Amino acid sequence: MLRDHLNEPKNQEDTLVNVYSILQSAAATAYENADNQTGSNRKVAMGVVHLIELAQLKMDSVLDGQAVSVNG
Repeated sequence: MLRDHLNEPKNQEDTLVNVYSILQSAAATAYENADNQTGSNRKVAMGVVHLIELAQLKMDSVLDGQAVSVNG
């Protein structure tokens, strides 16, 4: 199982950094795939890009909330 191959992050910040990095890689892969598609296949690939962007925005929101709670 994939979980067995992942190193356990030392803290929540490390986990968030890892997740953000994974989302960036996924977005780059999805954009590249979308560029090589046409028609409905391109629309599906761009839908995946959009979902990844939404996840990145949510991650930004979580990180901003942590900064506020730590600093505020």
